[in-house]
Amino acid sequence: MSFFLFPGQGSQKPGMGKDFYEASNVAREIFDEAAGLLPAGFLETLFSGKAEAINHTRTAQPALLIVEVAIARHCIAGGLFATGCAGHSLGEIPALVVAGALDFAAALKLTLERARLMSENVPEGGMAAVLGLDAEAIERALPEGVQVANYNGPAQTIISGRKDALAAAEVSLKDAGAKRVLPLPVSGPFHSRFMRPAAESFRKILDAVEFQTPQLVFVSSVTGAPVSDPELIRGLLADQLFSPVRWTQVMQHVPGPAAYEIGPGNVLKGLAKRIDGAPEVVSIGTMEELSTLVRT
Repeated sequence: MSFFLFPGQGSQKPGMGKDFYEASNVAREIFDEAAGLLPAGFLETLFSGKAEAINHTRTAQPALLIVEVAIARHCIAGGLFATGCAGHSLGEIPALVVAGALDFAAALKLTLERARLMSENVPEGGMAAVLGLDAEAIERALPEGVQVANYNGPAQTIISGRKDALAAAEVSLKDAGAKRVLPLPVSGPFHSRFMRPAAESFRKILDAVEFQTPQLVFVSSVTGAPVSDPELIRGLLADQLFSPVRWTQVMQHVPGPAAYEIGPGNVLKGLAKRIDGAPEVVSIGTMEELSTLVRT
């Protein structure tokens, strides 16, 4: 058994996916399909644009979807089959495409709307990574206006909330024993109750999208457990905007001995190393990484 794991926003980088576009007919089909649905020049920005352009939410989210689905399709065509999929935040959308629950074109349009809402319908706020303090102690120390956004493992928890409350949280968390509280370069208090208005708008958009029963196991980051009912998946994608990512629980449902991080970077690989019982995660974000895997 093998699982495909899809990273979310923050893993993007300039030039990602270009090597697959140039070397793989299967991957190129995904890029070309996306280019026909996106404004002119999107792929040029993806392959040659500066980090500032790629990091913007309205570019990063669709770009990650395209690259991750393209890499996954190339891997599957080459004989690396998945029995299940899971995604971290945005990564749930490519996970659902690969699992057969969502059409790629529909997923791309959905992602564009998600990115728009998370850019426009977002209150002032931010997020921060808390290191060196367990999640329960963090929850006890958080002031009003801040909540846990990502349960990433015993060594890292992400919090989200209003900017003034985050400043107060840094003081209370360090008093409680946190080693570091690191602000994250994001534009809003994602995965917190402050995202409910955006989530309700997104729910209306989701109502017009057709979902199928996944053909592979799909583990939701909202519930931290496998989900197969299409209507439940639809609702969870909206809830995800204001709900914490339960990645520690997700990884308890990923069988070993190895899983594959499909997309740029190695964030999920790093998290897995710090989660008890998690399998080894192998990164497949470049053709070179894939070639190394094939050789070994």
